Amino acid sequence: MRKKISEIQIFRHIIQIVFFILLPGLFALAFGQVKLIYTMILKGDFNFIQAFPRLIATVAIIPITIFFGRFFCGWFCAFGSFNDFVYMISSKVFKTKFKVDRELDSILKLLKYFILVFIVFVIWTKGNTLFDNSSPWDAFALITNFPKAITSYFIGFVLLAFITVGAIYIERFFCRYLCPLGAMFVIISKFRKIKIDKPTEKCGKCRVCTNNCAMGINLYKMEQVSSGECINCLKCVDVCPRSNPKISYMGENLNPAFASSIAIVAFATLYGGSTVLGSIISANTKVSTSVASNDITKQGDNINSNSDKTSQNNDDTQTKTTQNSDDAGANSNSNSTKTAPKTKAPSSTTNSKYKDGTYAGTGYGYMSDINVSVIIKNDKITNVKVDSINDSYKEPVNVIPQEIVQTQSSNVDVVSGATHTSNGIMSATSDALSKAKN
Repeated sequence: MRKKISEIQIFRHIIQIVFFILLPGLFALAFGQVKLIYTMILKGDFNFIQAFPRLIATVAIIPITIFFGRFFCGWFCAFGSFNDFVYMISSKVFKTKFKVDRELDSILKLLKYFILVFIVFVIWTKGNTLFDNSSPWDAFALITNFPKAITSYFIGFVLLAFITVGAIYIERFFCRYLCPLGAMFVIISKFRKIKIDKPTEKCGKCRVCTNNCAMGINLYKMEQVSSGECINCLKCVDVCPRSNPKISYMGENLNPAFASSIAIVAFATLYGGSTVLGSIISANTKVSTSVASNDITKQGDNINSNSDKTSQNNDDTQTKTTQNSDDAGANSNSNSTKTAPKTKAPSSTTNSKYKDGTYAGTGYGYMSDINVSVIIKNDKITNVKVDSINDSYKEPVNVIPQEIVQTQSSNVDVVSGATHTSNGIMSATSDALSKAKN
């Protein structure tokens, strides 16, 4: 008789809840960073070191997927957890029972590949913005701010509602049929080193593992779980009455709890280490940007100074010429008028756009206000500092201010996967610049 819930499943659900609370948009961030890599390669300007601060999630997730398979999907992904929780509640409370035909299930699983291809070629390659506000991921990330977000992300919320209904009846509905990130992970996880061996000589006609597979894989036919659809939920290991399925690495069996713990520690190490390293690279880049900005400012000052000197020289020359002419005229006519007073040419600084100083601005980001301070010197944006922000993702904080200083504009490209935070920083900067205008 099947246990109510095993220790490993309790452990998995705890990890899911932790990531759901702390990193709810990690899946969207990772997908957005894949987009960043693709678009940079497409433009021919990909530089891994320079782009590293904006690739932290991908740098952590891809190696985990190569080694452990789709562990991210089964344990860390908040949207996958959302699908899990919806199905668990509906099956326990509402007693919903619905099975998809095997052939139909196989066909529907191809949908996510078509969605991925559509996104890559229509949205990423062509730069089509028609679908910017239709992402159910973005709608999901803004669910706590539904009254404000529904207007901007109406289509996204409609799709989210559709996915929720699907998750009520089909376990991991979105992950099986619609997830473009999952489509990529299916391909990558083909190379995984940690696998599930499942000798079938003791199975007989039993299909308990297949009937309990969250992704609907025909496990009863397999000697080893080689399908990229597997999300390492380990339900097949839990439910087998003969304990046939075993987690293995290079032919050696591993304890499920140990293997899962290793994956969690590996991800935490990669993500944390990448965050620290990304901050160091960003800090060095900021210093370089600051130096470049100061050089630009100095060059501007020199240009203005030279312009003023040139104007002064022209005025002096004009005055001397006028005086000589007056002297000549004086010799012939003692009543000739004196030289008119000198008028200095206006300096180019009179056309400055901003007043020097530090200005505060406020914008709305991911579920909260974002406050920034913008420093203006010699009509240049020399620094943008994010004073307060309620977001666990630091990539926009490291990247957006730097690009604003470099471009001298508050309208820059968003950090993929962190659209709301990026727009919030830009909006706050615009608010500050409006106060600095002459």
